[in-house]
Amino acid sequence: MALRETWVAYERAWSESDPGKRAAILRGTLAGKFVYSDPVTRTESQDALSRYIGELQQTIPGLRIVTTSFVEHHDACLVGWTLEDGNSTTVTRGMTCGERDGNGLLKKATVFYDLPHGSP
Repeated sequence: MALRETWVAYERAWSESDPGKRAAILRGTLAGKFVYSDPVTRTESQDALSRYIGELQQTIPGLRIVTTSFVEHHDACLVGWTLEDGNSTTVTRGMTCGERDGNGLLKKATVFYDLPHGSP
C-alpha cells in the first residue's frame, strides 16, 4: 500500500467511533510497535492509541482529521491537517511527521499543534 493510502486509512480511524472498527483500521495501518506522540500524550501501541482517540472523541464530539497537505519521501511523510468537530468547526491545526516500516505500516507519528490558551 502506498504511504498516502496508509495515511488516509489512519486518518479515517480518528473519526471512527466504534472501538472495534477503529481497532481494525489501526491494525491494518499501524506497525505492532507504533509510537504516537503529541504535546499532551505519548502512546506505544495500537490499543493505547485507540483508547486515546476514544477519549478525544468524548471531548470533541464528531471529531475528524482533514488533511490539508501531504508530502513524502523515503518512507516518511509530513502532513498538514485540521482537527474538526461534528459541526465542521476547526478546533486546531497541526502537522504530523509519520514514518513507515519495511512492511508499509506506520511505525511512528510525531504530532505538532497549537494548544488552546490556558492548556498545559
